[in-house]
This record gives sequence, structure tokens and C-alpha cells, in this order.
Amino acid sequence: MNTKHIIPLAAAFLLAAFSPSLVLAQEYVAPKVTISKEKVRSGGKVFYSHVVQERQTIYSISKAYGVTMEEIYDANPALKLETEGLKKDQILLIPFKGEVKEVVEPEVQQPEKVEMDSEGDTDPDDDDEYFIHRVKWYEDLDAIAKKYKVSKESIKNINRMTSDKVKRKQDLKIPRDPAAWEGRTVAVEQEEQDVPEVVRNEVEDVDDNVTVAPDENEGGILDDLFVREGRHDVNISILLPFSASKLGDRTSFMDFYSGALLASRVLGSEGVNLDIHTFDVGGGNMPVTHDRLASSDFAIGPVSKTDIMRAAGINNGATWIVSPLDMQAEALTDTLQKIIQAPTPTHIQVKDMVDWIKSDMGHADRVIVVTPATPDSDYLNMVEREMNAAGLPHVTSTLGSMRANMVSGGVNRIVLACDYTERSTVFLIEALRNLYMISSKSNQVVLYSTSKIRTYDQIEVEQLHKVNLHTSVTYAVDYDSKEVKDFLLQYRALYNTEPSRSAYSGYDLMKYFSTLSHKFGKKWPRALDRVDYNGLQSDFKLVRTPSGSYVNNAVRRVVYNPDYSVTLVR
Repeated sequence: MNTKHIIPLAAAFLLAAFSPSLVLAQEYVAPKVTISKEKVRSGGKVFYSHVVQERQTIYSISKAYGVTMEEIYDANPALKLETEGLKKDQILLIPFKGEVKEVVEPEVQQPEKVEMDSEGDTDPDDDDEYFIHRVKWYEDLDAIAKKYKVSKESIKNINRMTSDKVKRKQDLKIPRDPAAWEGRTVAVEQEEQDVPEVVRNEVEDVDDNVTVAPDENEGGILDDLFVREGRHDVNISILLPFSASKLGDRTSFMDFYSGALLASRVLGSEGVNLDIHTFDVGGGNMPVTHDRLASSDFAIGPVSKTDIMRAAGINNGATWIVSPLDMQAEALTDTLQKIIQAPTPTHIQVKDMVDWIKSDMGHADRVIVVTPATPDSDYLNMVEREMNAAGLPHVTSTLGSMRANMVSGGVNRIVLACDYTERSTVFLIEALRNLYMISSKSNQVVLYSTSKIRTYDQIEVEQLHKVNLHTSVTYAVDYDSKEVKDFLLQYRALYNTEPSRSAYSGYDLMKYFSTLSHKFGKKWPRALDRVDYNGLQSDFKLVRTPSGSYVNNAVRRVVYNPDYSVTLVR
């Protein structure tokens, strides 16, 4: 979150709270409609091409363009606007009411003469047979064909293309009668030149807060970020719910994507060529196709267990799907093939925590497992199982009897066995308050935990230092490392903000899997359980499951020292 917005937002709330008349006056704010600069010709008429934005209505759009709502309905019969309404990012044709001779359309070129095909059909390529589309930085041929509801074959034939490659700002002819251009063999006057690939993005319905690279950007840092010259030897699909219902989630996924793009920029400077296709899978959408996944070396995402299952069904074993953020998705690796669980699962963190306790134990120490009044059986069973497997003696206690089970001549090594969800908040706050008070007296206390204890805003960090928290985690950043410092400088320069945990995750995943794919080619999956990786925030030590998938077993250890320093010990 960019903190510079906090004070103005708070001031606005206060002003509204003490100014009833102001609240009433601001109940409705007309959505802003910007007149499009893009015009297209269809059926001998000229139209504005308007992209629908958040909160815009047919009424507000008609007022901005000076046309009636009925004229917009008539210009877009296929969209069924009267019955289905508007959708965000929908493309509307808005009648242009100026004189056609005054319309300047830099995207339209004079039609080129195309030779007759091998069957001698009459050439349909004239002024009324096509219109021009200028390729945006995020588009590929699939997206353009889908946008205009025509076939790729017809676009390739009318443009005399020998491949699916398009480039940014390329002018493409879009046939008005695509059927006339299908099944044709069109002569090409000269060999098509190589077209630089772009990191293509097919993001649909992305939130307004998502910054899209301006089409006019020339020679700037975004060109460096998105354009790669030469052969693209690593092909990647990214599937993230950019249009998730919660703003916090949308921000988190965009941060992840920003980190991944920065990694792609770094890899590009190192000679690793990437071809990235990005899809918005929010709101139950799954726009990716089997062919798209099959052409990818790997896919990063989706996030939720449900969406991963849907993507795996479409994928049908064609490529590897990397589960990027949800630790609960690990269960899928037991039944599905070609799933890589990137976040270290909770049970692996618990095992590391128990191993850590065992290595720290002194002869006079005691291990106490503290549970809520109503124990969480899953997490408690996980802890008990690992302690028994490690041969670690321990006492299980409620919060009320914890003090009575402590020893005075050794260290009390405490584990709080709760599920670390919202319902655990009260228990955690009370347990830490008690441990804080006990450690302030004679009893020595060291608290051991997995990563989730660090996510509670209600817990005072001072208490974690006082109880000497030892936590086995899947995420931890060493801000003293040169690599992290370099990342921070580049991230701030690119995005003018601080990276979140999600941004580090995106960077680490993109860097690790792209590097493997670049180094080992199509055989890169064979290196998954042989090549470990230490990232900025996460490590990767992948272990193969019986189903043929992989789970990350790497864990970092973090200590909250009594002097208020934080140490990454592994």
C-alpha cells in the first residue's frame, strides 16, 4: 500500500462525517467518460471505438459523445445492450457525427494490391473489405481475432502473413467478410521479415488501479521491460485473478505480477529470452486454452485450489502448473500430475520447527504444547505426529495450566497449537500476553511457531521479541543481502513504491523456473529435484510426490531476538 494516500483518505472520511450536506451532495458522481481517439470504419460508416470503463453507463457514454442511447444500441446489435447491459472493457462502436472527410485515421493505410490466389478467385481486398487495427503492446493474434470475432486464418491471409507473429504498433487489416479469406493460398511478394516478440498480455477485466503501458511509450523503461529482441526460448503463461472481488487481493496479485515482470527484465538483460502470456482468471473466468498451455514451458498460477483444478482439467497434463501462493493447494499434488507446489506446506514447516526444537534442547528443558480450550485437532495432530516421530518428549497443556507445567531450572520451549485462522486471534493474543509476563520474571521462555503467527496485526511485535520467537517460515527476506538491495532499487525505480511479500514471490518464482527452463531446455523438469535455489524471499527444494508432481520442502528459520533485531539463521 502506498502510504501517501492514507492522510487524504482519512481527511475525506472526517469531512464527510461532520458535513451531512456534503455527503448528500456527493451521493452521485457522474462517471468520467473520455472521448476515444481511435476510430474504425465499418459498413462505409465511421465509428469511435470506445472501451467501457468502471461505472460507465450507456447514458453517460451517449452524453459524452453527443449521440442518443438508441444510436449506440443500433451500432452494436451483437452486444444485446438493451437486455444484457454493459460490461467492463467491452468495446463499443459509437457513431461519429463529424464529416467523414475531416476524420483523420492514422491507423488506416492505402490498401495494397494482393495477388489472386491459386484458384483464381477475385481479390476482395479493397476499401470496403477491411478496416485497420493497430496492434497494442499486450495483444497477440489470438486476442485480436477473438476481439473482432474473425478467424486467425483470415487475418493472416489478408495480411499475407506466414506466421502468427505480430509486433507492437503493426497495422493489421481485419476482413469484414472473414469467410472470403479462409482457405485461400495468398502469394507473398517478399519474404516476411522477423518480427520482434513481445511479452504478450491477454489480461481482461483488470481493475482500474492496474497501470497499463501507454501505447505511445517509445524508448522508455516499459519498452525495455516488455520488448525482447530475437528468439524467445522460454514460453510462460501467467494465470492470476486480477479482477478478484477484494481490493486487497487484487493489489496482492498485481504486486506478484510486478515482481515477475521485474524478474523477466533482469533475465532479459542476462540473455534469457521470455515470451509471457498473461490471463485474468478472476471471477470464475478461465480464458486460457489447452493449446496455449501446451505451447508453454510452464504456467504460474492460478492461485486457489479450485482454480488450479479447473486449469489442470484444461491443461490435461500438457505442461507444468506452478501453484504460487496458496499453501492449501498442496493436497492436489497427491492426485494431479505436473503440479508444482511453490509455497512450503504447513506440515513441512511443522516438521522443521520440531527438528529445530530437538536440536536446541538441553537436559533440563521442557517442551510444552499449548492448545485452546477447544483444540484444533488437525494442527495439534500434525504437531504431535512430528514430535513423536522425532522422539521428542513433551507436555500438552491448556493456557490455564501452562504456567504450572513450566520448569524453573531450564528453558521452556513453547508451541502454540492452534489453526492460526481468525478464530485463533483471541487465543494467540492471550497466550502471548501470558508468555510475555512470564518471561519478564524468572522463567526462561522460547516460543516456536510456523509462519502464520507473523501475519496477525493485533499481535505486538515487542512481545514476539520478548518471548524470543523462533519461527520456521516459507517467506523471509534478508535485507542485508546485495541481491535484495539491488531488487529494492530496481523495484522502486520501476514502480515508485515498496515491494510487498507478493512482489518478492513473483520475482523468485519467475527467476527460478525461467532459469531452469532456459538452462535445460525441454528437459528442465528433470532438474526439479536436483537443482535447489535460494531466492530473495524463498528457497526451493522440490521433492517428487508419488503422482509425479512436486512439493517445495525448503524452510527458512527466523529468530526475533530480545534486542529487537531479527535474524535469518537459515
